[in-house]
Amino acid sequence: MAGRSSTSFGVGATITVLAILTLTLFVLTTVFFGRYKDRQRQLDQARQDSQDVVSAAERNRDDILNLVEEAKKNRQSLVSYLVDSQGSIMERVSGSRRDKLTDLTNKLQSVEGGASGNLLALVAQRDAEISNLRDQLGRAEAGRTKALTDLTNEGDRIAGIQASHQATVDRLNTDVGTFEGDMTAYRGGMEDYKSKVDAQVDRLKNEAAEAQKRLNDEVQRVSDENQILDAQLRVARGQKTAALFRGADESALVDGEVIGLDPSSGSVFLNLGSDEKVVLGMTFTVYADRAAIRPNEDGAYPQGKATVEIINVGTTGSTARVTSEVRGNSVVKGDVIANAVYDPNKVYKFVVFGNFDYNRDGISSALEAQEVRSMIEGWGGEIVADLTGDSDFLVLGERPVVPARPADAAPLEVVQNFVRQQKEVQRYDNLADQARKTSVPVLNENRLYTLIGVVPSRPSRR
Repeated sequence: MAGRSSTSFGVGATITVLAILTLTLFVLTTVFFGRYKDRQRQLDQARQDSQDVVSAAERNRDDILNLVEEAKKNRQSLVSYLVDSQGSIMERVSGSRRDKLTDLTNKLQSVEGGASGNLLALVAQRDAEISNLRDQLGRAEAGRTKALTDLTNEGDRIAGIQASHQATVDRLNTDVGTFEGDMTAYRGGMEDYKSKVDAQVDRLKNEAAEAQKRLNDEVQRVSDENQILDAQLRVARGQKTAALFRGADESALVDGEVIGLDPSSGSVFLNLGSDEKVVLGMTFTVYADRAAIRPNEDGAYPQGKATVEIINVGTTGSTARVTSEVRGNSVVKGDVIANAVYDPNKVYKFVVFGNFDYNRDGISSALEAQEVRSMIEGWGGEIVADLTGDSDFLVLGERPVVPARPADAAPLEVVQNFVRQQKEVQRYDNLADQARKTSVPVLNENRLYTLIGVVPSRPSRR
């Protein structure tokens, strides 16, 4: 019983000791772990602080290592060494150890020519300017010395001139005294001469008034005769215009006749051939009779019943295909054909100006006017530059558009283009006004195509 009690006591003591040791170990572990965490935080903070000063990637750079060695030689940290170095540099450059790089940059930018921030370049520039100013000062001093010398010489010369002038004045005063006596004698003679001149002027005035009256009467007579001649000239011009543009009844424009049909091939036969200078590709407008071709009060020609294109030319006849036709009004034998450009016995003269849409893409331009001119020349017409007494037609496209007036500071090319387009618009208006006054027929692009039977192709839709 006593042995069991001793064993139980020993076990209990052992457990108690182990518990105490375990508790002690836990406490120590907790204390040391807390210290470890604290040291770990301090180490992380130290690493972060070190990273802020110099990163790990920068520590192996040669320039960083050289700075560290210089700092060690001075028994300083790298930061302290850099701060002292920057302060010394700023004190040498700007005069204040507290200045930073931004302060130095701002000061450099405030100095003329220092925007680049290159201090040595600025110093070199200032040295060059000082040297230049010294040279200018030397030249100015030399000029000043020369000017003083010239001033002294000029003063001596002026003094001599003044002395000579005074002597001349004294001599003139003596001469004036002599002249006064002579002038008194002359004055009496001048009074007599003035009376004679006044009498002669009055006579001339009366003669001039009479001559003016005669001239006014003559001007009135010439003016009356001029009005009569002007009225006669207007009548003569009207008669000449009628003889030039209406005597031959050009409005009919009938060139030939349909003499046969081939309904199976859609072809017609015309009484015009190579003897009448017909060529392949020429087109004509088909009308029922001559009266249908005459223009209305607005000068517009009526739409034909069909258009045809020459596909085969014989000696006295030709074959044409129908390119367009009004529904319900077919081509029949006996219909007449017309083309404003073509005439076997006459070469029509055309003036073509303005913007045209020859390719029918919806955009008019002055370049496409050349296509119209080439077509007219290809069919025997003649292109002339200006309206003259023997011009037959004026073909006007769309009126050119003048762009907005350029600004005063606009480039020369823009101003020249504006002036050129202004002149084109002015010429367009002048041609239209001249044709109206001289009764020259005016055709727009659609009227021209109507009279020559052309059906312009439309651009293909993609």
